[in-house]
Amino acid sequence: MNGQESGPQLVDRNLSVRTVVANLDQPTSMAFIGDNDLFVLEKASGKVQRVVNGVVTSTALDLAVNSASERGLLGIALHPDFPQNPGVYLYWTESSTGADSIELAEVPILGNRVDRFVWNGADLTFEANLIKLRAFQMDADQPLRGNHDGGVLRFGPDGMLYIYMGDNGRRGQMQNLPDGPGPAGNLPTISSADPNRTTPTLRA
Repeated sequence: MNGQESGPQLVDRNLSVRTVVANLDQPTSMAFIGDNDLFVLEKASGKVQRVVNGVVTSTALDLAVNSASERGLLGIALHPDFPQNPGVYLYWTESSTGADSIELAEVPILGNRVDRFVWNGADLTFEANLIKLRAFQMDADQPLRGNHDGGVLRFGPDGMLYIYMGDNGRRGQMQNLPDGPGPAGNLPTISSADPNRTTPTLRA
């Protein structure tokens, strides 16, 4: 029996792998603002890095994020009419300390947020908060949880901004079925109004 390979292998000979940019700190997502010109998000630093021709040329924005567990600077979407409409939308977790934090409790209860920023060609500046979402789950006799935050942002063909969030570590019967699956079965239902189950859409 052959030993397991040390890493992934490219099996399609029509494709190749190359490094586009190096020395980033936990990159999570990116958005192209031009040819060979893109924003790259760094989860734990809260920085939106501008990368031109494979080189980090500047920091367009530096947010005070809480990056404990799966939180941090997570998602980006450009307005569908970008750059005519210079709106840049970010999903991020706000630190309650005013500085980058890795402590689970150092976040507002509605610390996951989606904000609109404006790109002026050099910097991103805050324009408006669109929505604030739960950043942790506190269940009885359970530790504080801040995982499963989601963070993907996408514009749909209807012009709406779709925000994907997770369950924030909620334990229980997420399907909201009277007798659905669960660790012990026959778990109580979770109200459809529970903020952990929200998948909001917003008009930009």
